[in-house]
Amino acid sequence: MSEETDKLEIKISYLEGQLDELNGVIIDQEKSIALMERRIEALEKKVEDLIEVSGPARPQRKPPHY
Repeated sequence: MSEETDKLEIKISYLEGQLDELNGVIIDQEKSIALMERRIEALEKKVEDLIEVSGPARPQRKPPHY
């Protein structure tokens, strides 16, 4: 019985280590996603500003060689 208990304790210890490692990965990914979302929002704002500054869109015309 003691040998089985020892094996279970070793497995639990290993799984706890894996869980801590995966938790760290998830935390890092959450930070990366938050940073990317902020960057996307900044880029969207820049695009909106450029559209406002450039005025109305040019009509779609075929190049002269068509």
